[in-house]
Amino acid sequence: MPLLGFILLVLTPFFGLSQDETTQTIRFGTVPNEKQLSLEPYYEALNQAEFGKERFSIFEQLAAEYTKKGDTDSVLKYGNLFEKELGNWDTPDTEKDRYYAKAHYIMGVGNYINGVPEKSIEWHIKGIQAAEKSKLREYEYRNKIGLAKGNLVRKNNAKTIEIVNEALAEFSGEFSEITTEALRISGRAHLQNEDYEKAEVYYEEALNMATKFEDVEMELTMALEKGRLAEAKGDLGAAFQAYEDTRNRALKEGYTAIYFEGSLLAAKLYFKEEMYDTANIALTFAYINAVDRENLQFQREALEIQARCFAKLDDYKNGYAVITQLFGVINQINAKQQKALIKELEIQYETLEKEQEISDLEEDKLLRATELQRQKTIKNAFLIGFLIVLIPVLALLYVYYQKIQAQSELAKKQEEITQQKVDALKQQQELNLIKAAIEGQDEERKRIAQELHDSIGGNLAGIKLQLSSLTQGAQKYKTISNQIDETYQLVRNISHTLIPKKFRQNAFTELIEGYIKSISGASELKIGFHPHPEKEINETEEKVQMELFKIIQELMTNTLKHADATQVDIHLNRIDNELSLLFEDNGKGFHSSGTTTGIGFENIKNRVAELSGALNVDSTVDRGTVISITIPKT
Repeated sequence: MPLLGFILLVLTPFFGLSQDETTQTIRFGTVPNEKQLSLEPYYEALNQAEFGKERFSIFEQLAAEYTKKGDTDSVLKYGNLFEKELGNWDTPDTEKDRYYAKAHYIMGVGNYINGVPEKSIEWHIKGIQAAEKSKLREYEYRNKIGLAKGNLVRKNNAKTIEIVNEALAEFSGEFSEITTEALRISGRAHLQNEDYEKAEVYYEEALNMATKFEDVEMELTMALEKGRLAEAKGDLGAAFQAYEDTRNRALKEGYTAIYFEGSLLAAKLYFKEEMYDTANIALTFAYINAVDRENLQFQREALEIQARCFAKLDDYKNGYAVITQLFGVINQINAKQQKALIKELEIQYETLEKEQEISDLEEDKLLRATELQRQKTIKNAFLIGFLIVLIPVLALLYVYYQKIQAQSELAKKQEEITQQKVDALKQQQELNLIKAAIEGQDEERKRIAQELHDSIGGNLAGIKLQLSSLTQGAQKYKTISNQIDETYQLVRNISHTLIPKKFRQNAFTELIEGYIKSISGASELKIGFHPHPEKEINETEEKVQMELFKIIQELMTNTLKHADATQVDIHLNRIDNELSLLFEDNGKGFHSSGTTTGIGFENIKNRVAELSGALNVDSTVDRGTVISITIPKT
């Protein structure tokens, strides 16, 4: 494990390190990972509990304990068991909905802690629906606050505040523990809106409630929130003190999730204040504790900040080791999220199969009842025939009455059978949709591979080119170049589909100019970039900007690799409703017909096709290449 040596090197020099007068002496420690004796009765009770309500109650309590410890895998494990056993529980839906509201809530919490807010929102919406059907107000409240937390993570502050205000208006007088959390979330939303006065009002109210009801976990949580507020307002001394005091108390009280969060907040603040060595110490201990508890999300966050610290310290050797470890953690997270998604789909699939079996049994029962009714009608007809001999008129009237009655009963039964068949078809359609969702995972992985090749691969190729100009006579740069090559191979294995933040933070033409400048500075290639009109080009839809940037990267990579060009000109024009890209080099060119294209050029074609654009290539040997791309305005 490359990181172990680095940990031993970094820890020793900094024990007992004191900061300047604006901070306190920082002490770091690890949390012992012993199986909590308080959970032993739950495990024993679960082994002896009967199927049904008794086991459901234990699932709920175990999930709450593991939530406090930040153990995501265990929360999702018991949430999935809860969901699965509910699907096999033979009881009316009105009774099952009460427990589905709780099970959906646990799944929402697990996905929130696991860093998947979209899935968390989906589960909490299901929980709200189940709670409303069963009139279980407590879990209607809990799921609504969980829904607000999911929107808070996605920075949808207005929606978060709206949900919390509606929930407080309806439930605040009934459940103090949930109300305290609701006030905290509203305060955080106002903090993210930089409305510090309102944030402080909500925080004070939440802290007073937590103190009044002796809710230690919420007191610790609010202490961290007060630290966030102090940091936002620029009072770094108060922020440092809040994070440190909360970490120490959480460690002592056994709230490991809060301990992890406090450690990361402190480390981020050290990094922000350029105290990189101290940040490394805090991150190292937080990482050790996260590894000990197999908490991959905290491992990832700690390693991401630590890699940035080493970059600032120009410690490339340890930085490379941390990045390598980070890639491994990200792969584990992706694998676990994929496994959890498939597990959820399997449970839904099994539940639907069970419901379809019940539907089939009910249909068979109705058919048997119809057959019995038919046989009874025949027997009655024989009896009536006998009576006809004795009382002809009365018998005829009676037979007519029985026939009409039998037909009415048969029509009703047939209608019920038809409805059962319709319900069975609907359930079968849902099964097919779930199967299609599972099959779609493979297609998504293929798409991600294409994205990695064009975006991150292009950037690494540019970095490699710049390093190549420095390798002459410098062995250490050659070592870094080799490490970049290894990193390139690791990057190809990572699933990464998010739109880069740089497309939201910078003008499109500035991104292209920055990229061209980095290429020109590392080679003798002269590159001209001519956007017109620049303002309208910068207002192009973000998806189109991202695809054009990746196309330019791929074209530049091909030119550097194959063209032997000294001059490249890029013209990007917006004329009426059409966006035009002209890429021209004076390289050695090639025969346009009969030349086999590589994966990079095929990806360019695919990107242009996705934008409903047109691609034209004009190249002649020893006369360079001209590539023209036109994209209609969407």
